[in-house]
Amino acid sequence: RAHKFAVESFASELLSVKDSLEATLAADPSNPENLKSGVDLTLKQLSSVFGKFNLAEINPAGQTFDPHQHQAMSMVESDQPANTVVHVLQKGYALNERVIRPALVMVAKAKD
Repeated sequence: RAHKFAVESFASELLSVKDSLEATLAADPSNPENLKSGVDLTLKQLSSVFGKFNLAEINPAGQTFDPHQHQAMSMVESDQPANTVVHVLQKGYALNERVIRPALVMVAKAKD
């Protein structure tokens, strides 16, 4: 029973995010600014829920490559030092400091 309802509070918090998305989609489509504003507010709301439940974004641009938090998709020539993340293809996420999805990155390779 505890396992079955373990995510109840998280799910409850997400309901308001869904409501906001539905309200944004129901808004007048002739004004793109309203749509952008609704999406921005919904993203802030979702980020707030993530923060409340210790779900942290991993966005390592400019950091040294860490195989425990990042997954290198390719190595590219760059002015950055070797093993520096030069581009983030997809942000990663950690739940209570445990990586649940590594960031997909492009890493600077050593110069010849």
